[in-house]
Amino acid sequence: MTTARPRIDVPFQAHIELLQLFLTRRDDIVARLERVLNAQRAPIEYLQDGVRLAQDVEDCFFACADVGANQSRLRGQLEEAHWASGFRPHPIAGLHNGPADPAEMMMRAFYLWRQTRWPGRNGRLRYAHTLFNLSVIRCLELLSVRVWDDGAGGAGDRLSQVQGVLDQLWTIKIVDQPVFVRDARWLIQLAQSLATDDLGAYFEIAERVASLPHEDRLVVHAAGVRMAAGHLRSQIRYRSTKDAAPLDDQRLVSGTRTSNALDFALLVQELVPLLAGYEHACRTGNDQKRLELADAICQGISPDPELFVNRVALLGAYSMIEHLFIAIDPEGRATYTPMGNRHVALLEEYEALIGRVTQSLVDDCAHFRPVAGAYSPYGALYGFSSDLIKHMALKASQPDAATNFSLEDVFAAGDASVDKLAWVNRWRKLPHLKPDVQKQFDYPQEFAEDMFNRVEQALRTRTDGTDGARTGRLYVVSEGAHSSSATSSVPDLPVRYVGSSDPEIVSAHKAHACDEPQLLSDRREGKFVVSYRSAGGWVAISKAMLTEVLGTGRDATIAGLPRAAEDTLKLMCRRMSLPGR
Repeated sequence: MTTARPRIDVPFQAHIELLQLFLTRRDDIVARLERVLNAQRAPIEYLQDGVRLAQDVEDCFFACADVGANQSRLRGQLEEAHWASGFRPHPIAGLHNGPADPAEMMMRAFYLWRQTRWPGRNGRLRYAHTLFNLSVIRCLELLSVRVWDDGAGGAGDRLSQVQGVLDQLWTIKIVDQPVFVRDARWLIQLAQSLATDDLGAYFEIAERVASLPHEDRLVVHAAGVRMAAGHLRSQIRYRSTKDAAPLDDQRLVSGTRTSNALDFALLVQELVPLLAGYEHACRTGNDQKRLELADAICQGISPDPELFVNRVALLGAYSMIEHLFIAIDPEGRATYTPMGNRHVALLEEYEALIGRVTQSLVDDCAHFRPVAGAYSPYGALYGFSSDLIKHMALKASQPDAATNFSLEDVFAAGDASVDKLAWVNRWRKLPHLKPDVQKQFDYPQEFAEDMFNRVEQALRTRTDGTDGARTGRLYVVSEGAHSSSATSSVPDLPVRYVGSSDPEIVSAHKAHACDEPQLLSDRREGKFVVSYRSAGGWVAISKAMLTEVLGTGRDATIAGLPRAAEDTLKLMCRRMSLPGR
């Protein structure tokens, strides 16, 4: 379950007014940023010091004469509140994990310029404008998830204020500047584009989105679906290329499913309102809204269309996160938490909706088929969505940067898809990168086509009248009980799916040895169908067995679990577990 977090009060209106002040003092701030960029003779230690550079960037803003003492107290408050609400970035070696940071982009630009040529004053001014825009976007991004702090009732109005500042930012016409993002509703999802240890924070925001006006809610959900699915497709592409494995390789499929409980759970929760909206658009003849939502839905299921369309029982188990969705009551029985009950209800709604609209999606999906020589979002490659902003920002340090597209355009094909393809490909065509490195990130046309074809095939499989692949059953035999005659012939779950840090259990060949810190880390990420403390450590059963055993139609028996673990397993695999006594 989630733990109580410290609340940091963020005066929303004060931050809006501060950002508006910064916009009126743009030229003064940009001039200060240019002076920071004029650092070709600075020691290398300074050029690589992210903390010092972040302080210098903020000084450029808060040194304005009009910034009062009360406004100065707001410095750093949005970031502090974001981290405290559960979004403190998890350290990742060699990577900046978090919203696009002007100091990080300054360091990367410094590295590029040192390898090539340091720009003159005009070039530095152009990039100073980019960093100004990025700073404002970052603040708006962090502010977008604070719209609920003063009550859900006014969240829609506060989000409109964020949009107003964003619109004001882009009305100031500066030559050769990328428009990073146009729609404030996308900022809510962008603010969550980082790796953290507190997965509950994502579900808290997903639930709060329901308080927004209907149309705003649909846009936020669609943005989340598009960005999460793109992240997962990129992950599949990376692993497939690294291991030289086809997309349907069982180890690849099993590995990506096991490691993505959070993304799968959020996709389910975001897809439900989109599917409901799509069904309504189909019924009322709103063709424009129908295609718009079909596009988002098809992108959303694209990382694993077989799972999301035809193996929903497996999807349910993969999307369960034990420590968030299950609690042990005082009597030692496992029950769903409120967060777990909400997710289970959404799973049931998802299954009903996807069953009702599949034929309509088959009819509509052909509109989104990738075309050779043009851009398709199915070929977008990135780590986290914030990386897309970083690509645009670093490319803006070069005079050949395209500036007529924004984040939203990454996830749409449309009439400008040929120009968009050139835009995406140029992100990594930087003078300090070798041609072979640039080639690694060329737009993958074949991959885009393969990902789309899998969507179409899965939808057609659902509508062609066949029963599809059988999902096996998991027979759970209580501790001290004996298998019934009906299950005596069902094999035990292979030990390779059971890991433990308890030496006694390992020596008894009931589990393979696992490092406990790694086991607990995997537990936080939702990689197990059940985990529990033993006398000498921890025991966990991997979700890999869902695809590799039950997903192939084979049954398995699990015996000897403690009562709470047995109950937990049944709740986690509620559609596939049966009593074995």
